[in-house]
Amino acid sequence: MAFDHAPSEKQVAIFNWFAQLEIGRVEALVARARAGTGKTTTIIEALRYIPAGMRTLVCAFGKDIQLELAKRVEGIQGVEARTIHSLGLQCVKRFWSDVRPDFKSNDREEDLVNRVCGMTAPDAIKKLVGKLCTKARLTTPHASKAEDLVTVAIEFECTPDESWEADGFGLDYVTQKAYEALDLAASQKPTRNVIDGADMIFLPVRNRWLRPVYDVVIVDEGQDMNACQLEIAQGLCKNNLVVVGDDRQAIYGFAGADSGSLDRLKVALNATELPLNVTYRCGKAIVAVAQGYVPDFEAGPNNPEGSVTSLSGGVQALTVAAGPGDFILSRVNAPLVSVAMKLLRAGKRTKIAGRDIGAGLVSLVNRLKGKSVPDFLAKVASWEVKEIARLQPALAKATNGRKKSIEQKVEGIQDKASMLVSLADGATSVDKVVSKIYELFTDDGLGDKGLIVCSSVHKAKGREADRVFVLRDTLRSGGEEDNIAYVAVTRAKNELVWVSSKEGGL
Repeated sequence: MAFDHAPSEKQVAIFNWFAQLEIGRVEALVARARAGTGKTTTIIEALRYIPAGMRTLVCAFGKDIQLELAKRVEGIQGVEARTIHSLGLQCVKRFWSDVRPDFKSNDREEDLVNRVCGMTAPDAIKKLVGKLCTKARLTTPHASKAEDLVTVAIEFECTPDESWEADGFGLDYVTQKAYEALDLAASQKPTRNVIDGADMIFLPVRNRWLRPVYDVVIVDEGQDMNACQLEIAQGLCKNNLVVVGDDRQAIYGFAGADSGSLDRLKVALNATELPLNVTYRCGKAIVAVAQGYVPDFEAGPNNPEGSVTSLSGGVQALTVAAGPGDFILSRVNAPLVSVAMKLLRAGKRTKIAGRDIGAGLVSLVNRLKGKSVPDFLAKVASWEVKEIARLQPALAKATNGRKKSIEQKVEGIQDKASMLVSLADGATSVDKVVSKIYELFTDDGLGDKGLIVCSSVHKAKGREADRVFVLRDTLRSGGEEDNIAYVAVTRAKNELVWVSSKEGGL
């Protein structure tokens, strides 16, 4: 037994479901696993209950997770732990046996773009076409016309500046060429027999190359996978599909995740639903707060009481109170920059989670080409206004989910601009701004107990800390916003501290 406590009745129910499986009989399970409920441990243990002779696949999206799962399933007969990408590559090689993968270069994307755009399109437009083609391969594999890519272009910032419209390189051009590249990617082998990570997901789905080879397929973190990834899992499954996830931790809608996948699959597969909602991570007082967002969330009987407090004095008090090993969480990144810099000035080792965020900021700084800090700040302000203005026509026409996606893009633009303004505070040159970015943003050493970690809630997903400070006024309410608040609260094991960002100049 892999548990450090007696299995709950909810876990036993899952074990019993696995034990009753039979070869040739179709069954499906949706397991709603709340935060800190021992989801992975439960699934690994449940594998031991599968009847002999059944071939089982546990799907992981990332290589690190797959390696950890592979260690934990070692010795369990008939069970494999594979990444979605490796499964896709294996499928592609059945049809294109001589292709080889390349995760590092953009050669595949550039080749597709050059073949559809020729040499006449400007490099800036080609980059947008390439980016949109790659995003579409991952999120919209069955697109049947260029118009199907308009929403994807807006969601993933692949829209050209309005100045290109007069030259014939507006949004219509970008979506049309990206669609042609998408079709080309599916129908013709790559020029140099090299495929990229997007192809490994796209080709098996678009070309319907998937075939059922596993008796049982288990999808972990189902709420964070997009429809294309889930389609690969479904296509490899003969009889028994298990989707494990927490619909209330669905906070990646902006990245194409299929946040409604649990409910959709439950209906489509006529699946049994079993809850895994007893947390062993969070103190009881913290669980009580989380229940305001997710009423079925429960604390384990032996969980510590924990504490929930409020910190008055805002950022000044936070600078004094925060210590090594603490998390400081915000819905958006901009407030974290000023918090982190104040902590550093107070002599406290601090980092902001997100090397990719830092890389994006550096890229934007380089594009703006500010000659001095005042000039740079003026260009940041101008960039913010222009980028938001470009989205306004689409926002005015949009409805429902598309409108929400565009609103999130507007908020992302504002967040970047605010971060750059904060980073420029006290800087003597634009190079110093870049140096600050490299100093602050990282993903290395964030488990170091000697470090204070400032993080957006999105970046903190999957992490935990004994004490977590949440900038309460950055949170919102309703729909996915409640999910974000739930994820923030449940990162805390023993102490949850609400911080008002309206006090102390945050």
